[in-house]
Parts: sequence; structure tokens; C-alpha cells
Amino acid sequence: MPDAGSPSNPVRFSVALKEGDLAGWRWENSDAPALLFCHATGFCASAYKQMLRHLSNEFDIYALDMRGHGGASLPADPGRLRSWRVYASDVVAFLETQPKQKWVLAGHSMGAIAAALAAKRRSDITALALIEPVVIPPLVALAARAPFWRFIGRRSPMARRAAQRRSQWPGQAEVMKSYAGKAVFSNWADGVLADYLEDGLRGEAAGDGVTLACHPDWEAATFTALDTKFSSAVRGHAVPVSVFAGRLDNTTVLKSARRRCLRWGVSLTESASLSHLAPMEDPAECADFIRGAGQISVISRKPG
Repeated sequence: MPDAGSPSNPVRFSVALKEGDLAGWRWENSDAPALLFCHATGFCASAYKQMLRHLSNEFDIYALDMRGHGGASLPADPGRLRSWRVYASDVVAFLETQPKQKWVLAGHSMGAIAAALAAKRRSDITALALIEPVVIPPLVALAARAPFWRFIGRRSPMARRAAQRRSQWPGQAEVMKSYAGKAVFSNWADGVLADYLEDGLRGEAAGDGVTLACHPDWEAATFTALDTKFSSAVRGHAVPVSVFAGRLDNTTVLKSARRRCLRWGVSLTESASLSHLAPMEDPAECADFIRGAGQISVISRKPG
């Protein structure tokens, strides 16, 4: 069993499903409670190594590469993606292949929503730890369920930026050099960018360079498919639900969403110094949040 906070030696795993394989990393600790972690849109399990290693002496950790990301080989057709329920379904499919009796589910951004949706009506989940879940304002959530939304949503800044992302590079060194100079990565902890690129890139045959594992069109489609159903994902859960929210401008848990979380009995942790990409900026603080959420056994809920 690794020491608390020390580097451990995760191993890759894959799980065969009907349509293809899920993949990811495991920090094996068979005698400890099981923890399943789900990443954000455009990332992959390896991007969270710095955070998850802090938890490796307390949990038996599985970190998934979601459909269309990292090493997963499940079909990812951008034209058919309508909601994030497909990600939740993949989480459920993974859980059904595992012999573990009880799980803590955790996730970041889209992965937080997928984890919460997957946990509904399951008896094998003991707690939910959701880092910066994407909480859409009610009117936007309502519009996102309408047929016309796919045409409007694809024009959102996030979807447009994702669709325009460069996807091919001569090699990983060129990607690292380019990304290291971008503002979005400037506050990341040491080693996180290299960890992300480990599985965030795929090598091309015959030395033709590397490509993003998450194709820009799939990433843009995920940002467009905003029918996230966050309220139904967290309201009425039989298990404790904990949310971690940054307070910088790009947080996806706005003040109105925080008030709703508190009404629903969700435990809320806030950080004034972190953004939506909190796990990359301060892996240890986010690990502390997951640790605490996993240890909560009772939560009082107020009527919504």
C-alpha cells in the first residue's frame, strides 16, 4: 500500500463492452473502498494522476477514459450525440462488470454529471464527490432539451473553440511547447500537463505525428449537448452528495446554482483561488475534497 501523498504505480486497464472498450488507470488497493473517477470533456484519466495519487492509500481507484476520450474505443459519432446520458450509461456498464459491492463515485465537470446520473437508483453507491459539475441555468437547460438546440448550441463559445482546436501535431514535444505557453495551462500544477498528454494524444502510424485522442468534433458535440439534467441527477439521492466549486470567473457552479445545491441538501465546498480546472491547479486540495466526501456517511436534506 503506498504512503499517503507519495507517487504510486497505477496500471492501465480496459473493459470490453458490446460496442468496444472502456479504458483507464487503476491504483490497486484491493482492501480499501472502491473509488471510480470520471474526467471532464476533452481530457482523459491520465490528466488526474497528480490528484488521484494522493488518495491511493485510502481507496482502490479506477479512473475511466470516457467514450471518445483517451484510450476508450467505443463509437463516438458527433452527429448522434444529444445528451450526456451516453456517458452515464458507459459508467453504469463499467460498474456492472465489476465485483465491488460499494463505490464512491467522483468526477470533474462533465464527468461529475455522468457520475451523478449513473448513481441514480443504484444500491452500490455510498457517496458522490462532484468537482465543478456543469450546472446549467434553468432556462438554458429547458432550451437545451428542444430540437432546435443543436443548431444554437454549436454556436456557443465553448463548442466553437473546441471545433477549431488543432488536432494534428508532428510530435508530443511540439504539443507540450505550444500548450505550455497558453494561459489556460499557466496555473496547472507541475506534471499535470505531461500527464494529460500521456493519453490525451494518440500516435499516428508510420511516424506521421500525433493526434488528439478526443477529436475536436466530438468535444464540440459534447459542449453542445447541454441537456445535462443536473437537478434530476442530484435531487433525492439516497447517498451524500458533495460539490466542490471554484470561485474564479469560469466556474460552472454559479451563485444561483450554489443556492439550489444547498436547498437540495448538497454539501458545498468552495475555493476562492481555484477555477473550473481546479483538479489541475491544486490536485491536493481536490483530493482532500474527495477524501472528505467519501467519508461522509449521513447528510440531512431539506425539501427543494
